[in-house]
Amino acid sequence: MSGQAVSRLTGAAAPLPGFGLSGLWISATSGLLNGLSVPARTPLLPDARGVLTWSAAPADPVTVAFPAPHETRAPLGSLEAALTGLALDTGGWADWLQVSPLDRDLTDELHRYPLEDAMERELPHLEEVCRKPRTHLEIFEERQLVSRARQIPVRAVNYLASHTEDWDARTLRGVRPRRVITNVRDDLYDIYENRVAARLVDHLTQYVRRRLARVRELLNGLDTIDLNAQAPPSGMHWRQRRVYRLWGESLDLTEAQRLGRERLTELDQLLYRLGRLKASPLYSQVPTKSQVPAQLRLTNILGNDPHYRRVARLWRSWHRHAHTGHASVQEQQQTAQHEAAQFDRYALLLTLHALQQFEFTPVADTALHPGATLSLRGPEGPTELTWQLDGTCSLQQAGTSILRVVASPTPFGDLRREDVSRAVAALREEARALTTRTLLLYPGNAQQTLIPELQAVSSDPVRLHPMLSCLPVSAVDLESVERLARVLRLVLTGARFTAYPPTFETGAAVPRAELPDVLQPRGPGGWALLGPLRTRPGSWTEEGRRRQQVLEDVKRQLATHNADRLTQRRAQREVERLQAELDEWTTFLTALEASEEHLSRLRRCPVCGTEGAEFSHWQDDQFHCECGDCGAAWSLRRCPACQQRHPWLLPHLHTVPTLEADPGWADRLYGRDVLTLPDPFDLDSFICPDARLSVEGRHDAP
Repeated sequence: MSGQAVSRLTGAAAPLPGFGLSGLWISATSGLLNGLSVPARTPLLPDARGVLTWSAAPADPVTVAFPAPHETRAPLGSLEAALTGLALDTGGWADWLQVSPLDRDLTDELHRYPLEDAMERELPHLEEVCRKPRTHLEIFEERQLVSRARQIPVRAVNYLASHTEDWDARTLRGVRPRRVITNVRDDLYDIYENRVAARLVDHLTQYVRRRLARVRELLNGLDTIDLNAQAPPSGMHWRQRRVYRLWGESLDLTEAQRLGRERLTELDQLLYRLGRLKASPLYSQVPTKSQVPAQLRLTNILGNDPHYRRVARLWRSWHRHAHTGHASVQEQQQTAQHEAAQFDRYALLLTLHALQQFEFTPVADTALHPGATLSLRGPEGPTELTWQLDGTCSLQQAGTSILRVVASPTPFGDLRREDVSRAVAALREEARALTTRTLLLYPGNAQQTLIPELQAVSSDPVRLHPMLSCLPVSAVDLESVERLARVLRLVLTGARFTAYPPTFETGAAVPRAELPDVLQPRGPGGWALLGPLRTRPGSWTEEGRRRQQVLEDVKRQLATHNADRLTQRRAQREVERLQAELDEWTTFLTALEASEEHLSRLRRCPVCGTEGAEFSHWQDDQFHCECGDCGAAWSLRRCPACQQRHPWLLPHLHTVPTLEADPGWADRLYGRDVLTLPDPFDLDSFICPDARLSVEGRHDAP
């Protein structure tokens, strides 16, 4: 295997696998991609056959198989031009956030297309041709029994005289034949005009199926918008506000839904009529291998027959509006590279909108381009967003990478079952090298039938890997930003929860008198603050003053007394000792204040932002908070089975709806405001992602 490739999932150089996924590998050096010369950091994408050939000297060429190519891709619609403009103009934070992550022109696709108008006009003629096709009369000779012979050719006598095996008996008058050659007439269906009709049925069926899938996707998006425009039955209005804010009042939902359902009905009827044509005499008699060039050739039948003439007109309409042609290898690669780059930009756009939900703002509105880093500030602390040169996004806090966002243009929901299984196995294998939480985004929507692992966050029990989250996103799915924000909630808020209790080390001699019970020693010189300090012990204030006073007295004595050099050195060492003790005490108080600040951030409600929630510290380094404003509860709980601590967040619901534990149920109910997944059959408990057991999560202290 060639090692001249870099995995975008891990960010490290690695050999190319035998089975790959689009968008997960880039070239480490220049080389030949599918026979074309490409520079370094080029996405390694397959050709039209779903095969990638990569050659980079001095390594041997390598061939990688990819999932079977799917003709439909996830269109970005109006976002195509906007994303291209942002990339060319290197817009900043404000410029990117002005672009909605949703396709504002989605209603344009709900209107009838020209080819559909042509199908409504010409399809009856295609149906008539398929029922009563024109044929050519074919006459050929065949040996048959005498009883079946209808027309005897002239050469039948000579043939019979030389083939005694076909004699039945010899008589005085001659030979009585058993088999003779005879002329057989047959209708020849496999003529050019009928091939045109049969292949047109195939082309139109393929087109209608693509349109049906797209219209269903648009309708699902419209239904989601409509659902979030109304009061949620569960009372989870925080999620509703965030989702609805992405769209606003710019769409007439009623008219759009009416158009969508009308188009869906028409396309269903067209697909049904085309399906019936596949059982017609013409379609069954024309071999599937009998192909027709896209450029139609006019014949007497296509030009003069009233029905075939309309079939030819329908073929030309399909060729004009739906035929994509056969692109060259270079054109196919350019298109694939452009689509991969656009999907990377779309992933960045979703990430920026998700960060905005957490009230992040830029320190300086830096221009965003591959390689740029944007410094952000917000309630979750200083954060840096880097748009990497390989097209991925990464978040860092305190110099440590906390999340990588990787986009793959592979539509997992449209793959064949065997390809999905191979893709899951490939992702699991590659995820073994992950050291940073990684989010894989791919085109799709929550309504597609997927295996649960491909629609799960790394804290879910059905995750592919503890460091890997996989989520579908779409320009017509209103909840794409909300799903990505849930991953940010895990790496930002969840990491803050698991950092409890705040600990620090100091060499200061802490007076044991009046020591608060929330401040506990942890090893030599270590301390842990388990809960907020109601008041500082009075002895601590006096201790600081006492040490400061002793130090000042010694300094004063050293300055006023004219002692010998040895005495001065001793006094100077005493001053240094007292200064070190005072510094240690000051460091202790400073670290204590930082720990209190950490606890105050824990007391801020993750849902509504209210400060000062009631804080309860439990044994085994667990805590629990509950917001007095919105009723949300959050805590850090230890699983009794695996002994691991997991962050837990549960917004208050006015009414608990009936739930089905299908993929994405928590996203639809809570949106971003959930950490460790609750038990769908008991929302007060959570499912441990390691032990995969439901753990009691009542609000009373354990």
